[in-house]
Amino acid sequence: MSSQKCTLCELETPDPPIEENNIDGVFCCHGCLHVYKLLQDMEEDKARQLKNQTIELRKEGQTKTPLPESYEEAFFKVDGMHCATCESFLESIAKRQNGIYKSEASYTSEMIKIYYDQEQIGLEDFSDRLSKMGYNLRDLDTQADEDNGNDVVRIMIGGFFGIIGLLLYSLFFYPTYIGGEGLVPLTNAEQYFFISNIFVMTSFVLFYTGYPILRGAWVSILVLKPNMDLLIAIAAVSAYLYSFGALLTGSAEIYFDVTMAIVLVVSIGNFYERRIKSNKQSLLTKLSEQKLDHAFVQRNGHLEKVSIADITHDDKVIVKAGERIPVDGTIIDGEGVVNEALITGESQPVSKQTGNHVLSGTILTQNALTIKPDINTQRTIDQLMKLMWNIQSSRSGKQRLADRIAAYFVPVVIFLGIGTFGYHLFSGSTATNAMLAALAVLIVSCPCALGLATPLAIASGMRTGLENDIIFKSAALFEEETEADIVAFDKTGTLTTGKMHLLDRGSNQQALEYAAGLETFSSHPVAAPIAELNSNNEIEVQNFESFTSGVSGYIDDKKIYVGQPEWLEEQGIALNEFHSSKIEESRQQGNIPVGIGWDDNIRSILIVGDRLREEAPSVIASLQRQDKKIALITGDSSQAGEYIKKQLKPDFLFTEAKPESKSNIISNLRQMGIVAMAGDGSNDAPALAKADLGIAFGNLTAIAADSAQVVIPSSNLSLIPAAFTTIQKTKNRIRQNLGWAFLYNIITIPLAIAGIINPLFAAVAMAASSLLVVSNSSRKMEIKT
Repeated sequence: MSSQKCTLCELETPDPPIEENNIDGVFCCHGCLHVYKLLQDMEEDKARQLKNQTIELRKEGQTKTPLPESYEEAFFKVDGMHCATCESFLESIAKRQNGIYKSEASYTSEMIKIYYDQEQIGLEDFSDRLSKMGYNLRDLDTQADEDNGNDVVRIMIGGFFGIIGLLLYSLFFYPTYIGGEGLVPLTNAEQYFFISNIFVMTSFVLFYTGYPILRGAWVSILVLKPNMDLLIAIAAVSAYLYSFGALLTGSAEIYFDVTMAIVLVVSIGNFYERRIKSNKQSLLTKLSEQKLDHAFVQRNGHLEKVSIADITHDDKVIVKAGERIPVDGTIIDGEGVVNEALITGESQPVSKQTGNHVLSGTILTQNALTIKPDINTQRTIDQLMKLMWNIQSSRSGKQRLADRIAAYFVPVVIFLGIGTFGYHLFSGSTATNAMLAALAVLIVSCPCALGLATPLAIASGMRTGLENDIIFKSAALFEEETEADIVAFDKTGTLTTGKMHLLDRGSNQQALEYAAGLETFSSHPVAAPIAELNSNNEIEVQNFESFTSGVSGYIDDKKIYVGQPEWLEEQGIALNEFHSSKIEESRQQGNIPVGIGWDDNIRSILIVGDRLREEAPSVIASLQRQDKKIALITGDSSQAGEYIKKQLKPDFLFTEAKPESKSNIISNLRQMGIVAMAGDGSNDAPALAKADLGIAFGNLTAIAADSAQVVIPSSNLSLIPAAFTTIQKTKNRIRQNLGWAFLYNIITIPLAIAGIINPLFAAVAMAASSLLVVSNSSRKMEIKT
């Protein structure tokens, strides 16, 4: 059968194509199928526009510049990235390396994806070749080397020299600036000695403490993208060079204090932001890592612990109850029950027996299995990770707001400085006075307040988040457009508790007690909420037997059967019409019916299933009142999804969604507006990475946490709206700080151009402006949870 054209995006479909009953058409993926269903309920013009956008987007992805067939992909984390300028710089370095075809860097995810020729360059070479100018490449699995100690040393040394330098200024120079004499009269030789010492101290502050600022400025020059570091460096270096020239000519009119103040104030502000960000790392490391490194394999009659990378198709992998399945494969011995929720999103445990296929990363909850790995020994969990990394690393971060401002402000400042010098020089002023006027312009233009406006406000927002169990992983999200139009929720584990509950105790108390007694001995996930009723072990059970579909045993001299209704029928237990109706209704709601019977008759039907979080309806309603559309995405059947839809009333419902189709759904929803996605499992990772704002919530996996920008390791669903509130309030605070910084510049720059204020007054005004920004950023941020 030849491939066909997708009804939605018009690309070729797989063979056979993706189809669904009652839907006319064939599709290339589940995402296109879901979006096509969504279009049926939209206005014709809007539906046509969305379809055209989908076609263009998908075709654009198919027509990118082709790479040689032999190319390989590599993914790395990059420490030291903080703006879009860093992306351009790293990509330019990579482009000059032999064997690298192209690269894509993203400071938002702090990653770089490299397409390379393995014949010319090896994986071990990337770190040495691309770790330049303070950027450090590392493997995805390795933790970042915390540079906090080095930062502290920089601040302490700079602060030490800064305090001594300002003390010398206070004793010998500041009094002379206002027409008096120093507290201690100095001869010319003594004055030169103290100025020389201040010069040395300032050099330490500028070139050691201020190295990160100078590095950022130099990088921005190399890639021709002016940023905030360049704007700060211009003022600091200008004051330093002017003062150094004054030192050489024997003048006492020096402004080394301006350089020290600028560097120290901005460095301390940046350090505070980094310290708050490092606090969230300590919380993230507490999350359980779902990636397995070893497995137990039966070789030559012995059980050996081997690395997963060394497992071959001929091995026999042994998995016991409670363990994660390490590789994709086929069961060759044993039967058990597998929880696949983290990988597939399916909320119900799945019974497995000989001949069934199992996925890596899923959890065996009952019995033991012997698995024969697939031919290529692939791991579904690794495929999810690669898909997630691909999505994250291909999304470039937007330039920080302050850096976007600086891109325009830097040329203006330089022009004003040169123009001021020329104006005063041609107006009859001396060259020295003209230079002082130009220096005053550069200093008042120096955005100490602008440089502090963003990092301090972001640090305040991140601190507020940490105090409320909300971890903001990236500072960039406070500056990007993340006011969500659509909030997509994964159902299982996010809107629901992710645990089994006894939803219906049935109509027979005796049967319920018998079931609790039997399930006490079972390790099946469905058994746990029933067994809780026998916490005191009051029921005596004899001859207990466990099967994949149920359990049996003798209680009060009667053989009791508890399990799937179909299994009970196989044991000779007859179902009546009432119980059959109840069974059907429970399955339509996505729940699990558990039958109890003895003496050839069904006695009761219990209902077990996941349960909506108590606050879920109110949280959904609250977000909808804020004009946000709600999308519900679940791996459950369409019938189960419709039952949840009646309870939560989302605007969009997507059922039977697989991990790859979830990311396609998010991609298409993004064409309708900004999309936030909340999920907890590994199966949600690609969708979390694809969303404009990914929120990993609840009893989440490490892969989900890696793929999201916001991590909420809590069971309180109301923290999701609280995260939106924190982001919005932090943005407002950034705008307030930037507004004040620009008001300061609007007032002081004309005065500096006119020669009304000198560099010293400019430095004092700059300090006052910075103090206001610090005070505004330090205010406590109130959010409702």
